[in-house]
Amino acid sequence: MSDWSALFAEMETAKRRVMASDREELWRHESRKPPAAPERIAEITAVTRCPVDPEYAEFLLHADGWPAVLQDIDLFGTADFGSAAYAQAQELVRVAEEEGIVERESGSARLIPMGASRTDIDILVMPWATELVRPAPVIWLAGGEIERYRTFSEFFRGMIAENHAEADSLA
Repeated sequence: MSDWSALFAEMETAKRRVMASDREELWRHESRKPPAAPERIAEITAVTRCPVDPEYAEFLLHADGWPAVLQDIDLFGTADFGSAAYAQAQELVRVAEEEGIVERESGSARLIPMGASRTDIDILVMPWATELVRPAPVIWLAGGEIERYRTFSEFFRGMIAENHAEADSLA
């Protein structure tokens, strides 16, 4: 599994760079949320009707979501599942599937939103199955597939790189 302390330190460095470069205050600058209790993670299954990806569950035990993980895209925590933001993200997923923007992977039961923009069409989804046989990928959608990460930890590393790139472009 991942060394979340080291990954959080890297993300916080990247987020500080973005904040220092964001002179026009384009983005929200927020920190990760405190860790989730294990029973809160189990409640996600009641909402999604699918087991939680182990890497995502491990992340939640260290940070119960990260508002504005990139620009204005929120990475959902346990309280977000079943919320209005989650319902809006589900609707965007439904539209993306209907329009053929994204297809489910073989063996996946559903595309589950696990993050979304507050002001745009960016959504983060994981194809979850009724049984977990391998780590779930994370797919970033915004009118099309932006990026597909093999695992949640690979996605998180990708968000660190995206924040560094954002800091560079704002500088």
